[in-house]
Amino acid sequence: MKSSLKRYALALSLTAAACAASAQTFPDKPLRLVTPYPPGGGTSLHASIITAMAEPHFGQPMISVIRAGGGGVVGAAEVLKGAADGYTLLFGDPTLNTLRPQVEKLPFQVNDFVPVARINYSPVIFVTSAQAPFSDLAGMVAYAKANPGKLAYSSDNVNGLTYVAFAMLKMKTGTDMRGVELGGGGPAITQLLGGNTMAYAGLPVVVGDHIKSGKVKPLCVTDDVRLEAFPDVPTCREAGADVIWRFWLGALVPKGTPPERVAALSDGFKKMTEDPGFQALIGRIGSKIDFLDHEQFATVLDEEAKSLKDLYAEMKQ
Repeated sequence: MKSSLKRYALALSLTAAACAASAQTFPDKPLRLVTPYPPGGGTSLHASIITAMAEPHFGQPMISVIRAGGGGVVGAAEVLKGAADGYTLLFGDPTLNTLRPQVEKLPFQVNDFVPVARINYSPVIFVTSAQAPFSDLAGMVAYAKANPGKLAYSSDNVNGLTYVAFAMLKMKTGTDMRGVELGGGGPAITQLLGGNTMAYAGLPVVVGDHIKSGKVKPLCVTDDVRLEAFPDVPTCREAGADVIWRFWLGALVPKGTPPERVAALSDGFKKMTEDPGFQALIGRIGSKIDFLDHEQFATVLDEEAKSLKDLYAEMKQ
């Protein structure tokens, strides 16, 4: 009996030592950050900065991998098909990870991913083309009411960032506008700039330079405070429509990833977001950091999933 206990104790100690060694050596090869949307949008721009700055903070390079398709579903599904070892991460967002699995039939559920770190948290800006016959939100609403179904706006994908923003706006203003789903922020803003659509709602990182150059006109910000970068742009509430829609970007891994590896990745992202060089690059694209570690992120996502489900129930009434 004593010898059996000794063997059992030895096995436990060896297992513990192996786990400790694994935690200490992780990662020991390059990491992959999968961006599930086309190039040119806010997600890919943020991902390029993250992967450029990651190596000193993780001890290994981080490679940006774009897997666009299905409004983000292709990239998310690819991450889940891989090993749950912490080496492949999804660069996710609220529509892909907390909204769409609840309102669509997707190959994954909300809890199939484990939160690692939230990087930023931003509202969107409603904008219109420089040639549009209106220059503020009230003007766009009046035009839409006078021309039901004729105002076409650039959208990303069904239940995506822009889709939800305009769904809220239409619900709050009683307007009928037509969305053209284009799969991502890059193609969406391109169609607006080309004059093929009249409006768009995008992240500041996507529309900011176009606002400054005068190529698009800002209408309102989907937050309860104005953006520091655009203090003259009113909130949508100030402009006459009570629309609040904030958008995060963050890293997630498949369910089953060892907790110590999730924690190690979270620590790496924390160190990176505290790096002045990273902060400067994020600021240069008009974005800002709003970091949450894996535990804080998990709590927020749980609350967000519930609130988005309630919102969709309200919109469909």
